[in-house]
Amino acid sequence: MARGFGIALETEYGNVQNIDDIDLDWFQKMEEVNFELGDEAETDDGGSRSDVVAWAGAAKPNGSTSAKVDLQRITWYLLGFLDHYIHTAGTGTLAGLHIHEFYGGENHELPSFVGLAVYDALKIAVFGLIEDGLKLEVSDSAMTVNNDWLYATETAEILGINEDFEEPEELADSKIPIRFYDVSVKLNGSKPGSVQTSFSMEGNNNHDQDGTIGLGSRFPQEKPQAAKRTISLSLATTLNRGSYRDILDARYGVVDGVTPSACRILTVPLELTIAQCEHPEQQLIIKFPECTLKAEFDLKGADRVEATLNLQTLGNGEVTLNDGTTTVNTDMYCKLINKVPELAIEASGNEGEGD
Repeated sequence: MARGFGIALETEYGNVQNIDDIDLDWFQKMEEVNFELGDEAETDDGGSRSDVVAWAGAAKPNGSTSAKVDLQRITWYLLGFLDHYIHTAGTGTLAGLHIHEFYGGENHELPSFVGLAVYDALKIAVFGLIEDGLKLEVSDSAMTVNNDWLYATETAEILGINEDFEEPEELADSKIPIRFYDVSVKLNGSKPGSVQTSFSMEGNNNHDQDGTIGLGSRFPQEKPQAAKRTISLSLATTLNRGSYRDILDARYGVVDGVTPSACRILTVPLELTIAQCEHPEQQLIIKFPECTLKAEFDLKGADRVEATLNLQTLGNGEVTLNDGTTTVNTDMYCKLINKVPELAIEASGNEGEGD
């Protein structure tokens, strides 16, 4: 029996279809998949010491998934989190590959998906799936992606005895996950002076699901709008001669400072490059062009002094797109080179180009 989750772009938000008619873009075996209707019953006591009546309350369907990152499936996660998308077919040394660019802008409506969660013989299809949160983490093993989802409604199906779930064809080059040695970091334009032992990014679109539930149905009736996008980053390192200067710059808010700045904070760019060892021509470059930077560290006996650089993205950093001429102001930009063809986001009502 299979256990996991898969998605496909929707042609119409929340459109319910027969489970057997769902054509998934991909399916991945996962250790953590959770979807809930979020429908708490409402009660009334009528003046009694105990409740005497109950009725169905508003449904706020939500879910979460956790998986290992590969450079193929992450295409859909980036599309769901950011609101601008540009595709370019690879040429020359990149012939046969595809270049996907994603960046954060001011669109309040993001693409929606249909998802399929499989729990052995139970299949749950979720419709109107919106990516509310994206978290990437890597330390000493494989990189993981954790997602928070909102959705409109669901339907279920139980497989018959001796009936197996038919998984879609595996995406090319997707079996091997990204490992910590596939990842490199640049802080303020250069490689940090000391070893970075972990990286994490946590982003949230803060969708307003409450505003989608109104008279006539207790379920969401329209696509929720994305509110303020927040992205927090952290790098873990060791306090030593290679990191003293970076730590003090972040601590004091000024480069080469030895005392706290009277009024300034330090802002720097952070760039993450992921190039899989087995397929180095396929890469993911994530740029956070302007971030506030703070540092924290503490001493515990004779153990190494661990330090953490905490960054918060700003939306006015400038990035040049793959065409070499177009510039955009954004808090997060991704350039992904892989084997996934162009995603037809026009069908989901968000073309994603331009502000």
